[in-house]
Amino acid sequence: MFELTAQPIDSAALQARLTAPEAGALTIFEGRVRNHHLGKPVTKLEYEAFDDMARLEGEAITTETERIYPGTKVLCVHRTGSLTIGEAAVWIGIASAHRQAGFAACRHVIEEIKLRLPVWKKEHHPDGAAEWVNCTVEAATLPANDELTARQAALPEVGAAGQAKLAAARVLIIGVGGLGCPASVYLAGAGIGHLTLVDGGKIERSNLQRQILFTTAELGAPKALAAAARLRLHNPSVRVTSHEGELTPHNARALVAGQSVVLDCTDNFATRFLLHDTCLALGVPLVSAAVHRFEGTLDVFRQGHGGCLHCHGQGRRAADLDTAGNCAGGPVFGPAVGVLGVMQAAEALKLLLGRERESPRQSRLINLLDGSQLTIAREARPDCPICSRLDQLQAAKPVAVSDTSLFLAATGVAALGPTAQSLYLTEPGESAPAGVTSASALDLARLREVAAAGPLVLTCRYGVRSAALARLLRAEGNAHVFALTQS
Repeated sequence: MFELTAQPIDSAALQARLTAPEAGALTIFEGRVRNHHLGKPVTKLEYEAFDDMARLEGEAITTETERIYPGTKVLCVHRTGSLTIGEAAVWIGIASAHRQAGFAACRHVIEEIKLRLPVWKKEHHPDGAAEWVNCTVEAATLPANDELTARQAALPEVGAAGQAKLAAARVLIIGVGGLGCPASVYLAGAGIGHLTLVDGGKIERSNLQRQILFTTAELGAPKALAAAARLRLHNPSVRVTSHEGELTPHNARALVAGQSVVLDCTDNFATRFLLHDTCLALGVPLVSAAVHRFEGTLDVFRQGHGGCLHCHGQGRRAADLDTAGNCAGGPVFGPAVGVLGVMQAAEALKLLLGRERESPRQSRLINLLDGSQLTIAREARPDCPICSRLDQLQAAKPVAVSDTSLFLAATGVAALGPTAQSLYLTEPGESAPAGVTSASALDLARLREVAAAGPLVLTCRYGVRSAALARLLRAEGNAHVFALTQS
């Protein structure tokens, strides 16, 4: 609840309104008039507001806070009129079951009030001078963003011109989970002008192992809303918009259109294909990552540069891939998603600065368990149903792919016939399990030779490298290459 009042604030009466038997914590904040501002002495303040606008925005802030911190009850009162030194100008009370949610909610309210509430104050000085200050403009300009990004702008690859490009950029992040959290933090810190966060999920306790924007105080809150609030604290100069919902065929184009770069931080293939096709159709660069256990993959897709997702996805259905390799709910090493999310932010910044080099032509695989990295060239297929027809892409319908799955369960290997071969892919210094035929993951010549001879099933320690190399070999025309499903 939010109220404006021209009368002195009665803290005891307001506290009584929040008393409830289920509230074990009552957190109070009072903002008072001080006798100085920006080095100048102040004798009194006058507050003026557009009442209807201020009440609507204030109510939106308190309602938003109760959604971010479920179980809290919020009351905020803001003064108008003339106030002397020491008088309370704003009063915030949070009733909650526990103190953590109360402290966090209280801070959220005052920070959003300072940024969003249409209130002006007139400062009076001892010499009789007075000046009006727009409180929201004042809050948005302190501290200066050029100070926050100074060390980044000092890089010759960035400079003042590059920093200006970042400030003018719009970045869309689909998925605010293990990948989206670190990616968004670094993009906000880098001074991106406008971030849009899309996620229909709510914060669960199991998320906190890797989703670094959230705490136990926000359990049950909408991820997009809570993440946006935290990012505005991180850098108030960045405009952050939240969309509480999933990416669908009905909203994909509207969300992607006008963006400078898009980050795919999702955990399912259906959304990944939809986002990829939409970005390709609209010519918006896409930075995509996925993590399974200790390993992750990173791809930068850019129209006309390197192969697209369909170039390496011949014969794949999203439903098949989600059954075999969906990241949602699977085992995951927390630092792995952190590293991949940070790498997504780095690739997005490089794209915006024109420093991407060969990234759009490569797939990268990173293993956090043994510290290895593998880079695979990702060239376009001449017969790709998507990127070989870029001139028709905007009018193209979603591409139907065949029923053949890239992934194969162990029980299905025998059905490939007696000529099928299985290879366990190893990295330098890694040994295959006893009795298993192996090949180096770096020996592409041998893998191509075996794939040309007949059906080939690839497997590896965690399943990420085998899937990536199976896609590569299929993209080269070897239709009967499979990745063994990990148990």
